Amino acid sequence: LARHRACSLAFVPFLFLSNTANLSPHPVGLPRSESLHSLPFLANNTIYSRQSEKSYFSPSAGNSKLETASVLGEDLMMLYKKCCCPDINICVEGKEFQAHRAILCARSSYFAAMLSGSWAESSQEHITLQGISHVEMSVILHFIYGGILDFPDKVDVGRMLSIADMYGLDGLKEVAIYILKRDYCNFFQKPVPGKHQPVLECMAIAHSLGVENLYAACMKWVGKHFAKCLSEKSFASLPTELQNNCLVMLINSLVSSI
Repeated sequence: LARHRACSLAFVPFLFLSNTANLSPHPVGLPRSESLHSLPFLANNTIYSRQSEKSYFSPSAGNSKLETASVLGEDLMMLYKKCCCPDINICVEGKEFQAHRAILCARSSYFAAMLSGSWAESSQEHITLQGISHVEMSVILHFIYGGILDFPDKVDVGRMLSIADMYGLDGLKEVAIYILKRDYCNFFQKPVPGKHQPVLECMAIAHSLGVENLYAACMKWVGKHFAKCLSEKSFASLPTELQNNCLVMLINSLVSSI
C-alpha cells in the first residue's frame, strides 16, 4: 500500500503538467480591468499570440488573417465557422450570420440586453441589425468568439471603436485604441522626415468619441512637434475647436517653460 501511494504521488506532477501543456496564457477577450499594455502577450509594441498557427480569413473583409487570442478562442471560432448548433440568426445588409445566444450574451452587454431581457428580439430566432455593415459585424463576431487582436486592412478603425462602445465590447475598444496608437501614431515616436504621420486624425477620432487618454496622448505629442503638425494639411482640416485647443496647449507649455 505504501509503495502504491508513493507511486501515485510521484505521478501527480506529471499528470498536472500534461493537463496544463495545452492551456494558453491568453484570455479570449481583453478583461474590463486590464488594458493591452498590461497583458503578457504585448511586448515591444507588438502583440504576440502563442496559440497554434491556425488563423481565419474573412472573405468579405479582404485578405487579412484574423488570428484568435487563445486555444479556447480557436475552439469557439471553429464552433462559429462550422455553424455548430446555432440558435440565433443575425441579418446585416442582407447577409446572415448564425450565432449562439449564450456566447453573445456572455461577451456583449448589448446582446445580453437584447436577447435575454425584455426586448422583442429576446423571443425571436431571426434579428436584423441596422447602422452597421456586414464587414463590421464579421469583425464583431470574430472578436466575440475568438478575441481577435487586429482588424482586416479595409476596416475603419474609428468606426469600429464607436461600434465597440455601442455594443458594450470593452475589449474590442482596447484593440481599436491599440491599433490607432500603432497605425496612426506609430506609438508616439518622433516624426520621420518626409513621412505623413496621422496623429492629428487620431486626435480628432479620440476627441469625437470621448477617449480621453488617447486624446491627451495625441495632444501631448502635438505639443512636442507643433511645427511639424502646423505644416500638415490635416491640421487645417481639424475642427476649429481642436485647432484652438492645440494653440492654447502650446501657449500654456511656452508660458510654463519661462
